[in-house]
Amino acid sequence: MLECATKPLVHGLLFDMGDVLYDATLWRRWLFQLLGRMGLNARYRTLFGVWDKEFLDDVHRGRREYGEAFQAFLLSLGLSRGQIDEVQAASQARKRELERGARPLPGVRDTVERLAARGLKLAVLSDSDLNGDELQTHLARLGLGGHFSPVISSLDLEYTKPSPVCYRAALAGLGLPAEEVAFVGHDPAELAGAHAVGLRTVAFNYDAGASADHYLTRFDELLQLVDRTVLATDTFVNAA
Repeated sequence: MLECATKPLVHGLLFDMGDVLYDATLWRRWLFQLLGRMGLNARYRTLFGVWDKEFLDDVHRGRREYGEAFQAFLLSLGLSRGQIDEVQAASQARKRELERGARPLPGVRDTVERLAARGLKLAVLSDSDLNGDELQTHLARLGLGGHFSPVISSLDLEYTKPSPVCYRAALAGLGLPAEEVAFVGHDPAELAGAHAVGLRTVAFNYDAGASADHYLTRFDELLQLVDRTVLATDTFVNAA
């Protein structure tokens, strides 16, 4: 027969920030189009895979300045010095404009408010070139201020996800054991990293190949997912 294996209830939610709470691809899509008009022939995922792994990761760890890394990235693409200066100038202005106009993804603001009202502990863990205080300011601009504690940046930790250091720092800030926390993310490697530390995983706006315990098609589905009857009895084992 099947016997219910009761899990501890989820008391905390740990969120990735970009592409989970808001759309972080706007600047990337703009840059991709600009580089295309300049004659660069590259696939979107390939282009930004190089940027993320070979340049941005060091920025997020505090090992490189953003401007220097971006210039080196453009140089690696074969752009001339004149083209690099043009792209950098336009990019800075466009990036600031997009950041000022950023809005939460559909359903995020209302869902976060309702989760907080239920008494769940909410935290943010973000790979970013901004420190934790600056991320708090960004969350406030999104209308999400005051709901997340802690707000942890890779820049402060000097580690990026999926390093276990990141998830453990967030758990320490939440004051909860891993089995009582679910990580809400979109990146396959980061979801896998959370799972390896013992967190339950929830994929939203996720990339191809993402593996998680639960998948959301709409952000507000998270409200149903954290219901006691869902997360307290969602696993079954065979009884001999």
